[in-house]
Amino acid sequence: MDLIDRWLDRAIGLTTIVGLVAVGLMMAHITIDVVGKFVFSSPVPATITLVSNYYMVVVAFLPLALAERRNSHISVEVLTEQFPSRVQHHIAGWTYLLSACVFGLMTYRAFHDAMNNMDIGSFIMEQGTKVLIWPPHFMLPLGTGLMVLVLLAKFARYLTGRGQIIPPKLIPEVD
Repeated sequence: MDLIDRWLDRAIGLTTIVGLVAVGLMMAHITIDVVGKFVFSSPVPATITLVSNYYMVVVAFLPLALAERRNSHISVEVLTEQFPSRVQHHIAGWTYLLSACVFGLMTYRAFHDAMNNMDIGSFIMEQGTKVLIWPPHFMLPLGTGLMVLVLLAKFARYLTGRGQIIPPKLIPEVD
């Protein structure tokens, strides 16, 4: 399990860095577009398309595994908090498997859609600029696929009695 944890840490760390770079590039791109539009009357072509089809997809889907690894996803425990801790533990353990199945189906479908978009060469025309939009479709199966691996690792820890994966400190927390 330690080898798997190290591999997951590296993969999640890499996708986190890509997500951080995407946020920085998106902020710079939008700033340059606004300055160009209002100061020079010349906006950057295809900004809306690039932000919504590239940056936002990376920012939304690549950090999914990081949030799961840190146990940071939103959970509502109105009913289960009334159960004994042993029952809560088993519910949480089997929830990992159920969630892995759901995200596995999402990964399969997203990869299928990404391949279809690549095959037809999906693009959008904005302000006379042709922007290919099929490449970011592969970010969704990448993010959800990594999420599946984290959930399966957590389920394996549950089955072996080794508990949950201890969330690593991939990004230092700010006080």
